[in-house]
Amino acid sequence: MMTADGFDEAIVGSITSYGRGETVLYSTQKILEIMMERDGMTEEDAIDFFHSRLLSYNGDGMPAFLNDHVEPLEFDDNGIIFN
Repeated sequence: MMTADGFDEAIVGSITSYGRGETVLYSTQKILEIMMERDGMTEEDAIDFFHSRLLSYNGDGMPAFLNDHVEPLEFDDNGIIFN
């Protein structure tokens, strides 16, 4: 199983899923907290890094991420979610 370097404290377990086999499961919220505390990132920078670097890879053995960080929804003038 592949891991995300530097985020062992964010591991919540492992899962088995189609296309990945058994893989490590990370808490997204904990990863963001680690980046903000350890690396001095703002929440926005941590979220951007998470989406662009950690979620950009997929495939067999790649880590999975629990969606336990809920971003607030944003609506346009017509009430349609654009976030």
